[in-house]
Amino acid sequence: MTVRCYYYDATLREFTARVQARRVLQDSARVEREAVSLDQTAFYPTSGGQPHDTGWLADVPVVDVQEGDEGEIWHLLERPLAPEIHMVQGRIDWTRRFDHMQQHTGQHLLSAAFARRLEAATVGFHLGREVSTIDLTLSSLTWEAAAQVEREVNEVIWQNRPVTVHFVQADAVERFPLRKPPKVQGQVRIVVVDGYDASACGGTHVRATGEIGVVKIVGIEHYKGGSRVRFLCGGRAFGDYQARLDTLRNAAQMLTVGMDEVPEAVSRLQQELQAVRRAHAGVRQQLLDYRARELSAAAPQVGDVRVVAGYWQGEDVAYVRALAMRLREEPRLVVLLAAPTSKGVHLICARSEDLTEVDARVVLREALGMLGGRGGGRPALAQGGAPACPPSEVWRAMVEALQHSGLEVEGLHDMGKSQG
Repeated sequence: MTVRCYYYDATLREFTARVQARRVLQDSARVEREAVSLDQTAFYPTSGGQPHDTGWLADVPVVDVQEGDEGEIWHLLERPLAPEIHMVQGRIDWTRRFDHMQQHTGQHLLSAAFARRLEAATVGFHLGREVSTIDLTLSSLTWEAAAQVEREVNEVIWQNRPVTVHFVQADAVERFPLRKPPKVQGQVRIVVVDGYDASACGGTHVRATGEIGVVKIVGIEHYKGGSRVRFLCGGRAFGDYQARLDTLRNAAQMLTVGMDEVPEAVSRLQQELQAVRRAHAGVRQQLLDYRARELSAAAPQVGDVRVVAGYWQGEDVAYVRALAMRLREEPRLVVLLAAPTSKGVHLICARSEDLTEVDARVVLREALGMLGGRGGGRPALAQGGAPACPPSEVWRAMVEALQHSGLEVEGLHDMGKSQG
């Protein structure tokens, strides 16, 4: 078994150890690496919701740390140790370790506060790379209630209460007011926040709550019938505050207002934008009506049926669809329009309600079939898409589809070409 130095001193940064065994293991990315087990280590392995430490053994980077089946701890290395090395100097990445200590101890305080204030048990914990989470037995959680919990936790932090570790046998566990019974048998490691919380835990923790700095809840969501709380502690919380402050400052500069005035300025801009959008929609509809009347008047005829066809290369699908819907209001008219998309081309076929002898689905299916696409719809309106191809091929398919439906028009021209 490997002696776990972090059990007794989470602040230990350097140590000397003897190599006990070597083997090849897969890291979290499934890359095979040489791994060594030591007689003792300060490296924490991934477990209990807390990620592993990183650092160096004999100046070789440690990229992963895993628990073995026999109580040993395996250190997965960036490159193999030289075969003649039997004693190593270990050094952990203290920045990463201290961050994990802040997050994990902050989690203990949050879980204790939720249990005290809302009688909510913690059923899950994950210390992520950017944000940590706890899962609670609360069907719903308001921001108001979470703010009260957060305030209590930070008061405990500011009181700088000692955080101590105790090793006791199972029959002595009852001396500690644990939030929940331990999962392990035999000797139990208990982390105590003086006068506030006691939890069976094998993770790394700060020496006093003041070292956490601050705890900030940044997200609440419903999760598997309970509530998931996202939070930041210490350096992460400070970094998040700085990033948000920078964002607010930049927004204030762009709006040429003070930071406190940003919400009001944004609200004012939203109102102005809505007014502009309404005006734009009105003008766009007027232009659409004008274009529809223009196309209808210029449409060639087959008997008493007029045909409008065009590939609008300079317009989006929404415009072409709106144009087709407007043209349907014209009497005895068939419309076949196309527009480019990010993935290819979109086709829409429509006909006037008084033109029951033409089936838009048939025309569309014929055109898309030649382009390797697919679509569907109703007899009066059908649409679909096809892979990207030259505009000339799209136009040829549109013309042939109309011809196959008995709408062969002499001099049929691409009415949308001018928009390209």
